[in-house]
Amino acid sequence: MSTSNAWQHCSICKKPIAFGAPYVKCAVSSCNRKSFQLYFCGSSCWDAHNPGQNHRNPGYTEEVAPRR
Repeated sequence: MSTSNAWQHCSICKKPIAFGAPYVKCAVSSCNRKSFQLYFCGSSCWDAHNPGQNHRNPGYTEEVAPRR
């Protein structure tokens, strides 16, 4: 997939997340501020993010990227 088809990139592995593709978003509000958003290509990348953040109530939501 070329990066021109990328909506965002995974915050951990930097893999492109395509328009209309599923992705994972951290459910903790400090990870979803308007000026600082984290996106993950899957649950394994979210799992890699979680231990370093020390979230009290960790969780994620499965989302779908917007279409073009």
